[in-house]
Amino acid sequence: MTMRLVGLLLAAAGVLEGPKPVVPGVVTVATARGEVVVPVRTDRGHPVLAAARLRPVLPLTLDVGEDWARVALGGRGFRFLLGAPLFEFDGRIVPLAGGAYVASDTLFVPLQWLSEYVPRVLSEAYRYDPLAARFEEAALTPTVTTTPVAAAPARAAPRATGPIPKPPLRRPHTVVVDAGHGGVDPGNPGLFFPRGVREKDVTLSMARLLRAELLSRGITVIMTRSTDTLIDFRDRAERCGGSCDVFVSLHVNSLPRRGDYRAVQGFETYFLDEARTAEARRVAEMENEALRYETDRDPADDNDFAFILKDLQTNEYLRESAALAEAVQRQGARGHPGGDRGVSQARFAVLGWARRPAILVETGFSTNREDGQFLASGEGQRRLARAIADGIIEYLAQYERKLADGIP
Repeated sequence: MTMRLVGLLLAAAGVLEGPKPVVPGVVTVATARGEVVVPVRTDRGHPVLAAARLRPVLPLTLDVGEDWARVALGGRGFRFLLGAPLFEFDGRIVPLAGGAYVASDTLFVPLQWLSEYVPRVLSEAYRYDPLAARFEEAALTPTVTTTPVAAAPARAAPRATGPIPKPPLRRPHTVVVDAGHGGVDPGNPGLFFPRGVREKDVTLSMARLLRAELLSRGITVIMTRSTDTLIDFRDRAERCGGSCDVFVSLHVNSLPRRGDYRAVQGFETYFLDEARTAEARRVAEMENEALRYETDRDPADDNDFAFILKDLQTNEYLRESAALAEAVQRQGARGHPGGDRGVSQARFAVLGWARRPAILVETGFSTNREDGQFLASGEGQRRLARAIADGIIEYLAQYERKLADGIP
């Protein structure tokens, strides 16, 4: 990083600053994990916070090197050049009024990053109130409205399956969210999607909303893709390793032309096992067609499916995958215009390499008018993202109870 570039970025930051806001003495950070009051320091001319003070209530990971500090929040990575007024995000350099630095073995991050940039990048998950000097999860912010909102009572009402504990989770968890298709693989074109909208667009939009929902509940999220790009099946599933707990792949169903194909609709969840119905085999074959876009794939890999269900490590997670599928299906089908198509199983390639509980969600049928319009709408996508997140939280809470009870 040359001094000339730093100087240019300093100038850019000065241009963007405008009137200087009042610097608070403390900032309150509130999430489902709890609430902390963090002192604001200004001893180097700009307000900063001790990053370690944020970790108890935010899904934050820190990696401090000699020149750079990497801060990951909910699976999104920010790289700060120590001592310089900038950070790197998604391959772009973002100027700041002041930079991050290390003092007494403590990393201090700019308040500007937390109060301005994070709420902009993760707007579905976090917001900042400058008057109250309060950074909080969007889900915790009270909403005042003069008109009834249909979705709000449903979320607040007790569920038929029993209320989720609050807070529902006591351990940190990581979920990999996979937006199906992408890049040269458009998925199905969507008979009842708006012109130019394809399956890959809907799954990516819904995946981003699901990420925001999970982040707001304290879950660390890894996206297999956050842009319109093609990711190999094996690479998608292998991102759920190490500390990852759950792999969820989002798709949109469709049917070939036949007498009643436009009438079929509904929400369905799959896990990996031998298909028991012709419809399950059809859906798996449709989704596995995406393998043809993987130009560097070795055809010999197809032999994996001859014995993958006998793999002991995979079988270890089949029972948990089934439980995850049941929880997501139960929540996802609530309020879906097409209703509940239940849990099924089939040989999906994207689940075949998973080494954690893994499911594939068919969020509805693009060949049905009601489903297609629902899936292409912002409100429909938000409702499904909330419901799928509810199912994931329900499963993780069940899993934690099993661990507490010593159930293998």
